[in-house]
Amino acid sequence: MSLFGYPATVTHWHVGGADDWGRPLPPTPTMKSAKVVEEQRLIRNARGEEIQIAYEIHLEGVNAVTFEDYFVYANAIGVEVRCDVAHIEVKKYIGTDDVKKVIVYGRPQNI
Repeated sequence: MSLFGYPATVTHWHVGGADDWGRPLPPTPTMKSAKVVEEQRLIRNARGEEIQIAYEIHLEGVNAVTFEDYFVYANAIGVEVRCDVAHIEVKKYIGTDDVKKVIVYGRPQNI
């Protein structure tokens, strides 16, 4: 467990879109550099509900993330971890609309 986080290469599996018949397309993987913080705690989501999270994934810059997406990475001891998106937070530079980073709060899933 890392309270301050560590750099990691995460695979962002983006689920989105539909084909010409309206069927959902399979997720597409994208490798991204990120900072991962492994810490269990309670946060409030957009509806004001308290939810338990175990991971924070800090992505620099503008990143399109949806609640159907998931992230896979190898942690500090080499175990592969899958995180489902529980909450998304967008950080901006003060006084502008420029996105500084996107923080994804995730729940653990067994692979």
